[in-house]
Amino acid sequence: MDQIVQKTGTIQSGTSFIPSLAGNWCGTIQLGTSFIPSFADNWCQTVSEINKTDFEWNVQLPYQEYPIPCMKSSTVSSGEYCSWNLSLGDDESNINILLDFKRGPQYSKIVHRLRVRVGIASKKGDLLFPKTTLINISNNSHNILQISKEKFWKSDCYEKDCNFTVYCAVIVWVLKENKSDSLPKSTLNTCHNELLQTQLEELFKNKSLSDVKLIVGGRTLHAHKIILAARSKVFAAMFEHETAEKLSNQVDIQDVDPDLFQEVLIYIYSGRMSSGTMVKKAVGVLVVADKYFLDQLKAECETHLMKRMTADNCVELLALADQPHPAAHLKKYAVDFLLRSPALVKATDSWKKAKQEKPLWFCDLIEMLFA
Repeated sequence: MDQIVQKTGTIQSGTSFIPSLAGNWCGTIQLGTSFIPSFADNWCQTVSEINKTDFEWNVQLPYQEYPIPCMKSSTVSSGEYCSWNLSLGDDESNINILLDFKRGPQYSKIVHRLRVRVGIASKKGDLLFPKTTLINISNNSHNILQISKEKFWKSDCYEKDCNFTVYCAVIVWVLKENKSDSLPKSTLNTCHNELLQTQLEELFKNKSLSDVKLIVGGRTLHAHKIILAARSKVFAAMFEHETAEKLSNQVDIQDVDPDLFQEVLIYIYSGRMSSGTMVKKAVGVLVVADKYFLDQLKAECETHLMKRMTADNCVELLALADQPHPAAHLKKYAVDFLLRSPALVKATDSWKKAKQEKPLWFCDLIEMLFA
C-alpha cells in the first residue's frame, strides 16, 4: 500500500524518510470462520473481524528551545469503519500526541472502544515510550501519549538531522454478523451410518473371516454366522443349537435364485437394497424376507409393490399377499384397490387367469369381497 508521510517544518534536511515499523498497513483478520457444532443440534455463531491499520509519521523539529507548533498528520483510513489522524502539541514540560477520530459509513458495527498502540521509533527501529490505550469512540479527540520533554530530548528518538518518527496502530474490533442453523436430526449420524453400511457390505463381498457356506442353487456364498444370526431369527435358531448346519458350517438353500439370495445377503449386511433389484425382483425378495423373518425388508417390499399396484397386477399381488407368505398391508391395499376399481380389474387377463387356475381361492376372494 502507499506510504502516508507528512513532513512539517521550514528546514528540509535533504534525507528521505523510509518507514521502519509501518507503511500505513491495513488488514483484517476474520475470526471463527471454521466453527462446527460439537454437542448441539441448534447453533449460532457471532462472526467478528479485527481491522488493524498502522502508520508512521516523521516530524522535523529543528529547534528544541521553541514551543512545538500545533501540527496534524495526514488522515488514515481504517476501511469503512473510521478514519483518523494524529496531532502533535506541547505544554510547558510535555510533548502530547493526540488521535482525532472520524466516523465511517460502517461506524455502527464497531465495538465501543478502539485499541491504540503508540510510541516513538528509535534509531535502531525499536519502539520507545510505548503505550496501549483503549479509547471510547463516542469522543472525537484523545490524548494517546504524553512524554516528558527532558526525557524525549535525551532519548534515542531524536535524530541528528532534527527529526523523529511517531508510530501508531489502530485496531478496530467489528461484529460482522450472526450465523445460525439447525442440524436435521435425520442427518446427524448419516455419515457414520453410511460408513458402517459400506464396511459391512465390503466384509461380505471380500469374504474376510467368513465361517459358513450358503449353498444356493449350486452356487456357494460365504457369510458370517454372527451377522446372519443377529439379523434373522431363523439363522439365529439354526446356529444357536447343535444343528447339522452349525456343525458342518454349511447351509443348503433350495428353491431360491442365487442372484436374488445374494442381494438379500447384501441387505442383511448393509441394510440396503438396490432400486434395480426392487423393480425387477420385489416379489421374490418378499418371499425370501418372509421365510427368514426379515421384517424390515418385507415391509419395504410391501411398500414398493403397493406404490406400483395397477389393475393388471392387483389380483396377482392379492394372491401373493394371501398365501403362503402373508403380507397384511399389501393384502389390505390390494383389496381396497379392487373395491375402488372393480371394472378395471375384472377386465384384465390376470382376473380371468385367477378364475381359471385358482377356482377355490377365487371363490374365497369373491366371498370376502361381498361379505
